[in-house]
Amino acid sequence: MQNIKLVIVGDGAVGKSCLLISYNTNSFPSEYVPTVFDNYCANVMVDGKPVSIGFWDTAGQEDYDRLRPLSYPQTDIFLLAFSVETEASLQNVKEKWYPEVTHYCPNTPILMVGCKADLRDGDTADRHKRLVTYEDAKAMAKSLGIPYAETSALTQSGLKDCFDVAVRLALNGMEHKSRLKKSKGFSFSNGKKRKAVPIPPLMPPAGKAPWLEIETSTFADNWYRVLEDPRFHDVTFIVEGDRQLNTHKIVLCSASKFFAKVFGVSIGTMTKQQRQMNAIESFSRQLLNSGGVEGIASVYDDHDPKKETPQRQTTVVLSEDIKATTFLRVLEFLYTGVPRLSENMPEDEVTDVIRVARLFKLPQLETICVNVQNDEEFLNPSIGTFLNDETGAMMKQLYLNQPEYADVIFNVQGSKVYGHRVVLSARSDVMGAMFSGRFMEGNDQKTVEINIPDTPVDNFLALLEYLYTDHAPIEDGDGVGILVLADEYCVPRLCNLCELYITKEVDRSCSKNIEKSSIDVIGLLHTAQAYNARQLSNWCLHFISTNYIAFEKREEFSVLTGENRRHVNENRWPPLSYLQEVEEYEKKMAEAGEKCVVM
Repeated sequence: MQNIKLVIVGDGAVGKSCLLISYNTNSFPSEYVPTVFDNYCANVMVDGKPVSIGFWDTAGQEDYDRLRPLSYPQTDIFLLAFSVETEASLQNVKEKWYPEVTHYCPNTPILMVGCKADLRDGDTADRHKRLVTYEDAKAMAKSLGIPYAETSALTQSGLKDCFDVAVRLALNGMEHKSRLKKSKGFSFSNGKKRKAVPIPPLMPPAGKAPWLEIETSTFADNWYRVLEDPRFHDVTFIVEGDRQLNTHKIVLCSASKFFAKVFGVSIGTMTKQQRQMNAIESFSRQLLNSGGVEGIASVYDDHDPKKETPQRQTTVVLSEDIKATTFLRVLEFLYTGVPRLSENMPEDEVTDVIRVARLFKLPQLETICVNVQNDEEFLNPSIGTFLNDETGAMMKQLYLNQPEYADVIFNVQGSKVYGHRVVLSARSDVMGAMFSGRFMEGNDQKTVEINIPDTPVDNFLALLEYLYTDHAPIEDGDGVGILVLADEYCVPRLCNLCELYITKEVDRSCSKNIEKSSIDVIGLLHTAQAYNARQLSNWCLHFISTNYIAFEKREEFSVLTGENRRHVNENRWPPLSYLQEVEEYEKKMAEAGEKCVVM
């Protein structure tokens, strides 16, 4: 079997590692981890011939310009990679990568490879960003006198063709070198034995970056607990004559257009355009109280002016044919996305839930019940996840930072930010304690004002958006500042999301040069440790350790002390032993009179 050494080079974050991983595993990696140096191996068939390919991945950052060429000796084919997303990466193929590989290996075949071609597709294309066209890339390759292949690691488009071409180029190059050797023959006329060329030291693996885990969403569980213990309720349903079920307008109106019409949520809350978009036109009280809305017997308000609260208590009397147990399943659906339907629930009870779901215009609830009847319950969790996202999005649109129904006012940097105690206490343990009654903020009788010191408004709004929706605008805001608030208000999943986003931002900022990057990873490490972001802390320690050469040249390296400094020194990459081997290799090359491939 023919062995081929394939080395891929290119700017950082252009997709080199994804290209190799996708080809070798038939799957796209979900996380970007900057490659230090890594190797893969695969046996393939090309043109009916078995070939063993050794894939050598390299780091594109300038910090590794000295070490990278150690991967080049005995290379059979170079892949010069760029991303169609950035013209600069294509330009660097001409200005940096082609000159570099032809300098060290002037007779080795080269293939230029365009990565992330799927970004040009209609569904994923960013209309505001100019992408490198196929024609521009082809012209660049032609000017360099090398072939061009275009790929997508995400969709695997062009992958096989790309590596088949690479193998053919490598085999042709090896055959050409073999013919040259035979044509020159052997000469022993001078009787001198040629000195063996020193072999470069083998680059040790740097290890993978720590995997960041995202806590499973607690959105549905949080709201189920609220349904079980409905504090701050403003709606009471009367079922079966005297049974009372206490609930919350903010949940009912966000989860159901039918109940939004019952409670008139559009009044004072939504613009005319929003009402048209969401088709919410309130039922009149006359219609509700005259039997004009099926399932509803009557609706009336009980507003006590002594209670300095903006909320009016609303009582809804349901039709006599609606059972309390059935309506409880409806409420579970509205609060959590999926009702608690037991395995041994009688068929007639499931059928009754379907009937009431039709009364209250809840087609997804009907679908969930039908799935249960058809023994297809496995479909229901995904429906629940989708509905919770929809509920969160509507809650943001109707209630986030809106004075309507608000019972909390936060004073943040001189601005008023409106909130709802039921949401805040359900989604944050700290907020829950704040409004539990043991503190002044827990007073049920009035709207409370709370001062939030030393906090940017945008960061606080991002925290509230997460509490209301289970999503936060981290990419558009201050990820570190939001992480600090997530720790302060005990919202661990938001902290995880911030950790993940921040690591991606570090990767992007350091894709070209780590030593000169504007981002302070050591300062980020200290922030992560101060605010209990354990995963981010571990990731930063790994990043600093595996890029030791770059970080030791940065000014802030001096503030890396104590346990952090010890960890980085013990796990530094490349290790001192390897650097000593490199020095020895350079010395031997100099003694042999050879040009050192490391310089």
